[in-house]
Amino acid sequence: MKYLNLLSAALLISAVACTEEELADNLSNNSGEMREISIEASTMDLETGNEISGVETRTMMREGGEVYWNANDVLGVFTSKGELKDFKTDNGGKVTRFTGLNDVEDEFYLFYPYNEKATVDENGIISTFLSATQYPEPGSFYNGGSLSVSKNKEGQTAVFHQVCSYFRMSISEDYAGEITGLIFEGNDGESLAGKVTINMESEEYKAVIDESEPVSNRLVMTTEDHLYQGKYYYFVLPAQTFVNGFTLTFVNKDGLTWKRVYDKSITFTVNTPISMSNVIPGTFEYGEDFVEDNCYYVHTLDGLYDWAERVNGGEYTLNCQLMASFDFDKDSKNRKWTPVGTKEHPYEGQFNGNGRELRHLRVDGDYECAGFFGALGPVQGREEVEVKVSNVKIINPSIRSSHVGDENNPDDDGYVGVIAGMMNYEFGDNHSGAVIDKCDVTEAMVSGGENVGGILGRSYGGADVISRCNFQGEVRGAMFLGGIVGNVEGDVVDCHSHNAVIKQNDKRYEVRSGGIVGTNNGDILVSSANDVDVSTDGRYAGGIAGANNGIIVGCVAYGKAIATFSGGIAGESFGAIKASYANCEAEAGVVYRIKTDILDDFKACFTTVKGLNPVVSPEAHYNLWYAPYIQLKKDELNEVLQQTEFHTHNIPGSFNGAHWEFQQSIDEYAEYLPIRPVKITKDEN
Repeated sequence: MKYLNLLSAALLISAVACTEEELADNLSNNSGEMREISIEASTMDLETGNEISGVETRTMMREGGEVYWNANDVLGVFTSKGELKDFKTDNGGKVTRFTGLNDVEDEFYLFYPYNEKATVDENGIISTFLSATQYPEPGSFYNGGSLSVSKNKEGQTAVFHQVCSYFRMSISEDYAGEITGLIFEGNDGESLAGKVTINMESEEYKAVIDESEPVSNRLVMTTEDHLYQGKYYYFVLPAQTFVNGFTLTFVNKDGLTWKRVYDKSITFTVNTPISMSNVIPGTFEYGEDFVEDNCYYVHTLDGLYDWAERVNGGEYTLNCQLMASFDFDKDSKNRKWTPVGTKEHPYEGQFNGNGRELRHLRVDGDYECAGFFGALGPVQGREEVEVKVSNVKIINPSIRSSHVGDENNPDDDGYVGVIAGMMNYEFGDNHSGAVIDKCDVTEAMVSGGENVGGILGRSYGGADVISRCNFQGEVRGAMFLGGIVGNVEGDVVDCHSHNAVIKQNDKRYEVRSGGIVGTNNGDILVSSANDVDVSTDGRYAGGIAGANNGIIVGCVAYGKAIATFSGGIAGESFGAIKASYANCEAEAGVVYRIKTDILDDFKACFTTVKGLNPVVSPEAHYNLWYAPYIQLKKDELNEVLQQTEFHTHNIPGSFNGAHWEFQQSIDEYAEYLPIRPVKITKDEN
């Protein structure tokens, strides 16, 4: 992020040859020579802001006006052919160096922030994008919100000019409530965001909304936390005059709204903020649902049902943000929830719960895919679509499906989970991915057929990520049963089940059940099952996974795993298990049956149950060459975790050492360590 005020940066541009004609004389002159040039860049100060509330402003973006480039900032630079190149910096500070490739020797254009879809025409008009969704950053505009441009020549300082105006607001320190969102809109429906153009040959650099493209009439800030009293928050908007003023809507933690209306004509100019300081909101009321920038902002239960109907009616990419919490039992219309998305038409948008609660969700019927969402994920040919469900709390849900697939048809299964029944239904080599992040489910009853999980029934995508999720409740099903996921191809990261019961409800199938997943075909990293009861009449059960065909690292299980072949971590394992331990009632302390001959696949794993063998492999016809050492050394846990290559998928806050919340268990049983490693050879089977 680049904050406003004086700053300078060095730009290193490596020249490359260009063989095509120049785009225009006023864009660049190209010698075609490979050259390296150095350019210093700075921005203009933010001018003194107008205060419409009568209270003087205090700071300019940061205390004392100190402003910096941040590490990983990216500029856009156009070549002589009008092609866009990205210039990056690895370091932050007032002076930094951006690097990239270009063929321009004379005059060229730069803009911030980088946008891969930006263009420039032969008249020197840059087209880029201004977002309607702007994250609330205390004391600043949102990350990448400082739209700015520069026209530069070799040997000159590149001065970046701001091309937008700003509206800034602060909440009085005397206000005791919690504000979680802001909405800015003109009283005449003025255009505020969308595609913008900047004329680089004009005397004034100014962002202008392109009215021929879809536009947004509202600017929205939301956070799952709250806005801080006494801090300025900045909206970035095109400079213009609001003849009849504007309205600022405050959203509180309960999703109720209060509006501050300014009904006089006011002009916003480039690089000059308009300020509204020390606001004390009044009486809050129920807000209004609205759609902006392909996102449905839900303030009412009617709005939530309307969003779901629109998605199931064909708007599969319609995003959603919960602005309030809802109790389905208090629905005066007594409506039935229909899962959003199907296997044939999955949901392809982004759903952000903003930390809100959904109580008493009820789904009951012959659904192949059952949950709040039926199915998530892009369809074939649209794997680049970013699908994500995040930041929602679902309390006391009952998700039941009577669908039982044909056991002779592998494409006819049942999928049940509180958040979603299915993610990324398989279509050949499936390397697509969707994300379920930071979703909490408590007091749940989940029941269905083949694939049943507390959070998700089945993950098909190799790049799927289920992260930072928690489950408490009961899971019942027929084949693949897990506290978090029934059957997973992707990664389960930093997820936890507690006080959970996982049981078989149909004895026709060979069930695999676990405190985290039933069958793991991906990675389970830094997850825990605490006080879980995994009890089936089937073959495989584990405190973490019934069957492990992937990797388990940094996991902890406490409770019991009851089955013919049960282990504290897994019932059986074809894959690796490292740096994990269990205190479980089970047939084996760590894993019952190991189906690999790679010695290093099992490292720093142990059981805290005295006298319980870490591994039991009694059936010789399974062609077990040997069971490798199960090492019981406490000090190896961190070593293995540090050596393991975690794939975080850029999810913030992952791998926060969650397994160490069971540290007291290690200390309690430290007297039993180290125990001599157990090795079972082929002859002993």
